[in-house]
Formats: sequence, structure tokens, C-alpha cells
Amino acid sequence: MSEIGNVTGVFAASPQLVTTGYVAGNSAFIYGIDPSTYSNATNGLNIVSGSNLTSSAGLDVVLAKPLADGLGVGVGSVVTLGAEATGGANYTVVGVFDPGSTFGASARSAYVQLNNAQEIDNQTGKVTEIYVKATNPSGVGALATEIGSISTGIRAVTSASFTNAASTLSGTLTAFFTVIGLVALIAGGFGVINTMMMSITERTREIGTMRAIGASAGYVLKSFLTEAFMIGLVGGVAGILIGGIVVFVLPHLSGSGAAGGGGGGGPFGLFSGALTPALTLNDLGLSFVLGAAIGGLAGVYPAWRASRLDPAEALRHV
Repeated sequence: MSEIGNVTGVFAASPQLVTTGYVAGNSAFIYGIDPSTYSNATNGLNIVSGSNLTSSAGLDVVLAKPLADGLGVGVGSVVTLGAEATGGANYTVVGVFDPGSTFGASARSAYVQLNNAQEIDNQTGKVTEIYVKATNPSGVGALATEIGSISTGIRAVTSASFTNAASTLSGTLTAFFTVIGLVALIAGGFGVINTMMMSITERTREIGTMRAIGASAGYVLKSFLTEAFMIGLVGGVAGILIGGIVVFVLPHLSGSGAAGGGGGGGPFGLFSGALTPALTLNDLGLSFVLGAAIGGLAGVYPAWRASRLDPAEALRHV
């Protein structure tokens, strides 16, 4: 730690130990930090209630807001914290911070002093990472290289690498969900085509009667196109209703909104944080447009087939 802090170009350095444990019997990520250097080397915690840890503090803890809400605790509350679900030491909640997300590790995090985290993880004198702030942002790459050369056991990673990894992951997820959406649209289109073709087969005699009493091929075409359009529109409305139900229900089945409380494991213990999907007006409009468009396009061929039926042949159909 001292070696890194003395490297030219280092403005501040702060050690941290990250481990997993339990807060009031609920699984959480425990971060051990040095309060005297943490804020200088990082942006600190976004405290929304109470205060940060101090160097003179004893068994104090700062909890992420989703975790605190799930446990039903606040500043001044006492919670057990340890490596096992049962037992552990009693810690006083001195602060609650906003992690910026209600899902993932950050939403289930607890910050304690470094020596307390080392004791919980039985890693006295050890850390998992050291935050470093450079005096010159443009020299971060060179500084990371120099720090990495101090010892074979040190790997220096810049924030830019995390940004690139996050960008790559985001792009991959976007492509994945785009493909899933296209597959769903194609499947929906074929469903409309199949429904319309079956309808035409069952109503062949009806179509023949319409043509025999003077209905034009264009009229039949328009009728079936309208029907296909309405099927697509109804499908869009049904999708919006299902999506609305999921948006309303999912937060209550995960994270701090879980029905059973207890820190956000959800009723089946499947989630480590609250899932909070959103449904916007753009989503609603897009669903209507896509539903109607897919229905209309998928109905073109069946409608054309219906309009091309020969009246005499159609009337013979039983």
C-alpha cells in the first residue's frame, strides 16, 4: 500500500477488501474500507441518511438503501453482521447510501471499516484491491503500467477498461434482445398468416356467396386485410397489458420489494436485488404500431388468396 502511495503521479490511494457475508441473516457484499483515504481516492458514497464511516468508529456499518429498506432498518438500528447467516457481531447503522441501482451487488452492499471486514473474512492484513487516483488524468495509462510493475502480484486496471467492458456487454445484450424481438415478431407474423389461412379455408363458401351477390375482389381483399390488421392490433394490446402486469408485479417478487421482506431475495430466492423494469409511452406506441403493422403485412397473402377465389368453385365447397 505504501509503495503504491509513493509512486509519482499518485494523488491518493485507498485499500479495500471485498467479501461476502450476512447482514441480519441476509446475504450481502461486505466492503471493508479505510475511511480516512476512501473519499480522497474515490467519489465516496452518496449518503442519503446519516453519515459516512469515520476512522474512530468501532462496529459501525453503512448500508445500501435497497438493503436497508428490505431489512426495515435505518440510521441508529443495530444489525448482526458476519460470515455466517447466524451469529456475528452487532453493528450500528450510521448511514444509508444510494447505490444508484436497485439490482446487483451494489444494491446489497454494506460498508464497514477495513479491519472489521478482514476479521469477518479471516484475512487479517490483506486487501482485495486498492483504489488509486492520479494527479493527472491523462497519465492514467502510464501510471497503471508503473504500478503493475511494482510486484508480480499486482494487476493495475484503469476505469476506462471497465467502461469498455460495460459498453461491450451493453452492446451484446442489445443485440441479443433485438434478435429475440425479431424472432417474436416473425413468429407472430406466421401466427397471423396461419390464422387467416385457416379462416379462409373455413369460410370458403361465405366468400363464394359474397362474390356471387356482387362483392368485388377488392372488397374481399379489404375485408380480410382489415381482419388481419385487427388481429395484430389486439395482439399489441394484449402484449401491453401483459407487459404492464409484469412491470407492476416483478418489483414485488424481487429485491427489497419481495413479499417476504428480509432483504430482497424474492419469494423464491432467485434475485439479489430488485428488478424495476419501466414501461414508457414510447413503448406503448411502438407496441401498437408493430402489432398493427405485423398483422397487416402478414394478412396480405391470405387476403389476396381469398380475393382470388373463383365464386363458382367457392360455392361448391362444403
